[in-house]
Amino acid sequence: MGISGLLPLLKPIQSRVHISSYAGETVAVDAYVWLHKGAFGCAKELCLGEETDKYVEYCMHRIRLLQHYKVKPFVVFDGGPLPSKEGTEESRESMRKENRKKALEYLNCGQHVKAVECFQKCVDITPEMAKKFIEALRKESIDYIVAPYEADAQLAYLFKQNKVTSVITEDSDLLVFGCKRVLFKLDKYGNGVEIQIDRLEEVGDQCFAGWSHEQFRQMCILSGCDYLKSIPGMGLKKALKYLKQYKTAERVIEVLRTDSSFKIPPEYELEFQRAELTFRHQLVFDPSTRALVHLHPLEEGLSSFELPFLGKLVEFFRDRQVIQWD
Repeated sequence: MGISGLLPLLKPIQSRVHISSYAGETVAVDAYVWLHKGAFGCAKELCLGEETDKYVEYCMHRIRLLQHYKVKPFVVFDGGPLPSKEGTEESRESMRKENRKKALEYLNCGQHVKAVECFQKCVDITPEMAKKFIEALRKESIDYIVAPYEADAQLAYLFKQNKVTSVITEDSDLLVFGCKRVLFKLDKYGNGVEIQIDRLEEVGDQCFAGWSHEQFRQMCILSGCDYLKSIPGMGLKKALKYLKQYKTAERVIEVLRTDSSFKIPPEYELEFQRAELTFRHQLVFDPSTRALVHLHPLEEGLSSFELPFLGKLVEFFRDRQVIQWD
């Protein structure tokens, strides 16, 4: 989940904090991160179709943790599948099926520990599970929103619009989307690791001195992300090295095409552009106007109808309760 190696690279600007330092603030929560963690503890029951709501209990315990320390949660759920991510989702589904097969084999052989390990790898968060969490939130009048597509873009939009002051997640993509204050690794005691991306230039040896957010985003895309596989042999450190030298991804790709040690797919430039557009302009829900908008307005010359991989501008979930927000 997220950009491989990004959080270790940003270790110099990671700060240990306690959730109490957010007292009086509204903080967005990536719902599916908590649902996945909650499901981890009852993976066997879920995969075997047994009735359980332990994952909801886990999520609501975290909600109460925030409330105890005077932090107001705003929970954001993933919505429909994003066209840009079809390949990634297919790969994940294939891995889940393989792990489920292994889990059942271990279970039949009486190897319960190994079976549980495989069940934990194959558990999937279903719309029904999300609905149960939403029902619990509604009962306690907790603000939530269902994104039209990915929660990441929706979370970044809420931050951009000053609806929230920070985001709780485990997904480093939030930094790429432009969320400037993110809390990772929140534990049951309220401890976590905060990254403020405005401190990027403090990373050792002036790695990012003078960098724009565009360069940071391009580095992450070059290294490989959910919307574009990396060029074989191109990781985060090499992407950083080449961008420091050549300044733009366009120039880096030109140089790499002259290097026989890199095998670059023929459509790579186009796919890179699509990945950038997805990070910048994915469709989100504006809670104030209750309308679909782009995370950032489209540049002149671009049209939503020409960018179907960003999602469709259609009437949003006409008959569903997608938001509870005061």
